[in-house]
Amino acid sequence: MTRHLLVPFDDSDLSTRALEFACSTFPDDRITVMHVIDSHTDETAAIGWGNTTDQYEQWINSRREFADELYRHAETIADEHGATIETVTAIGRVHRAIIDFYDDNDVDLVVMGFHPRSRLSAYLAGEFSDRVIRTSDIPVALVK
Repeated sequence: MTRHLLVPFDDSDLSTRALEFACSTFPDDRITVMHVIDSHTDETAAIGWGNTTDQYEQWINSRREFADELYRHAETIADEHGATIETVTAIGRVHRAIIDFYDDNDVDLVVMGFHPRSRLSAYLAGEFSDRVIRTSDIPVALVK
């Protein structure tokens, strides 16, 4: 039986290790790599986009181009491990996009990078991995 894995990916060291783990451990399974465009956490997001939607659309398009660059790196990682990946880009809050995707797409396992911190620190920082862990109704594999 083929499993469906979801790997949130932002090209950080942790997300790269998570993808490497997924590809090396489950190379024959379906692996979806997700990048989330989140205006609340993206350092390129403007505080406001003026009076027109054009500025917002331009920003979204630039972030989609950035996601395409990330996916090229993700494909290289998958190729190194003999795995095949699918990619998906979501717009919204990271934890909510992850949850919505696995709810709608029969995902069996979320594989994500995790930097251990105190519960209070994670709560105050709003760490998306902590939110996914606390609310997930499917298994989550954490890679340090």
